[in-house]
Amino acid sequence: DTIDSCPGDTLNDADDDGVCDSVDSCPNDLFNDGDSDGVCDADDTCLLDALNDVDSDGICDGMDSCRGDAENDADGDGVCDGVDSCPADSLNDGDGDGVCDRFDSCPNDSLNDADSDFVCDAVDSCRGDALNDQDSDQLCTSVDSCSLDAENDADSDLT
Repeated sequence: DTIDSCPGDTLNDADDDGVCDSVDSCPNDLFNDGDSDGVCDADDTCLLDALNDVDSDGICDGMDSCRGDAENDADGDGVCDGVDSCPADSLNDGDGDGVCDRFDSCPNDSLNDADSDFVCDAVDSCRGDALNDQDSDQLCTSVDSCSLDAENDADSDLT
């Protein structure tokens, strides 16, 4: 008296989704594969996201701002690690000198310390002069005719 909707299929349609179990790709899942990604909805961690989580970072691709980058944005600076020149530095390179701020001895000075005198160029009164003002007479050593004489040859004997 009853009509067998799945003739020849002894299980018929166990999940009542209208698809006979013999051809049902998700025989125990009423909703089957709603996003057509090949993963049954009961096992799909990214429902309605056909791309799923291709970089395996735990974020479904539909929500992943760094798709294809498993590290995402580890330092939280808004730049995906795959293109972040300073991936472990949330400040990045604030002065644009090519040195990540966490390694930059002069983080707010794009010229850094060009003369290697351990004084950042932004505050170096003797830029380009690695010796600075050796005798503390307010004259840079490079232009001080008496670079080791703070009185600058007060007796005019040139020494």
